[in-house]
Amino acid sequence: MISTIQHILSSLLSIDSISENSNLSIIDFIEDYLDDFGIACARIYSADRRKASLLATIGNAGAPGVVLSAHTDVVPVEGQAWSFPPFAATVRDGRIFGRGSTDMKGFIATVLAHVPEFAAASTGTPVHLAFSYDEEVGCRGAPDLVRAVAGLEALPALAIVGEPTGMRVAHAHKGKVAKRVTVAGRTGHSALPHRAANAVDAAAALAFGLRKIGRRLASSPGDGAFDPPWTSLHVGSLHGGGALNLVPDRAVLEFEIRYMPGEDVTRIFDEVNILIEEERRTLKEAAAEADILVEDLSAYPALDCAPDGPAARTTARLAGDRQPATTISFGTEAGIYAAAGIPTIVCGPGDIARAHKADEWIGIDELAAASRMMNRLADALQRPASEWITR
Repeated sequence: MISTIQHILSSLLSIDSISENSNLSIIDFIEDYLDDFGIACARIYSADRRKASLLATIGNAGAPGVVLSAHTDVVPVEGQAWSFPPFAATVRDGRIFGRGSTDMKGFIATVLAHVPEFAAASTGTPVHLAFSYDEEVGCRGAPDLVRAVAGLEALPALAIVGEPTGMRVAHAHKGKVAKRVTVAGRTGHSALPHRAANAVDAAAALAFGLRKIGRRLASSPGDGAFDPPWTSLHVGSLHGGGALNLVPDRAVLEFEIRYMPGEDVTRIFDEVNILIEEERRTLKEAAAEADILVEDLSAYPALDCAPDGPAARTTARLAGDRQPATTISFGTEAGIYAAAGIPTIVCGPGDIARAHKADEWIGIDELAAASRMMNRLADALQRPASEWITR
């Protein structure tokens, strides 16, 4: 089985599925692979039809099933010092190098390799394969895909998002909201600043105000299950200005909030909006045409599944994880599944610390562990979900 997983992973790694590009080549590959086993697929296209998610069901769609979920896109490689070709599989010392190997084409390859086994075993519980696009740029493809999953004839009893957790069962992660703030002022000569409206000044004031909110959030009582144990507010970029002797009329700031499960993030944005309105008012006093525009960049909900509930216990048994369920610091599409009423866990091979870096790799032993998980899942599929998803 490991040789099959490696062969499929090699094919997946050879496909450049960076988020800024179309992912239809990798969708074509997966669809053709599934077609060889007589498994029908449904595509859920993006609005411009340059990208698509894929949903396939193995077994009786009328029974509650298990979702195996992954994203097909990867992050760019520009500016990184790779020792190996990033879009090829290079095997060295029990490791497979390539962009997306651990995040998360290794999981996809493992799932696909076990499709024949699932097809033969899924007499009691169906398996739904759900592969999305644009996860790396804000989970943009997941909402439509999850709506399709939630709209199946029977609501799935469990979803496993195979992000790299070292095969640990992760029951919770923070939610995220990211925004871009564009400040439009009025330019002018720096000798006459009173006749202009300085966009960089306004953006810097906003950044300082956001830092104050972030520091207050970090000082509040936290939850030691998370790292860091508080809701964080982070200014990631601030750009503006050009020539020193010109008052800048444009500045752009981007920030994100990663919030704890159960936290009302709208209350934080109420504070942020007050801050923005104060700066807008100050700008307009200097120039009536000045303004501040706020754009949504990305958002996904937190995941908060019971650490000792049926989903966590069942996934732990499948994964062979004997430790208590844990939390993860990074975000995933799991919160979107959970918000649709599907019990969801994050569990997959690899280590997130290797993701997005040069020489990203996954261990062959890690793929073997994921393969054992799929073997256990196949054994369980012979019975209805109600009999083996721990209650």
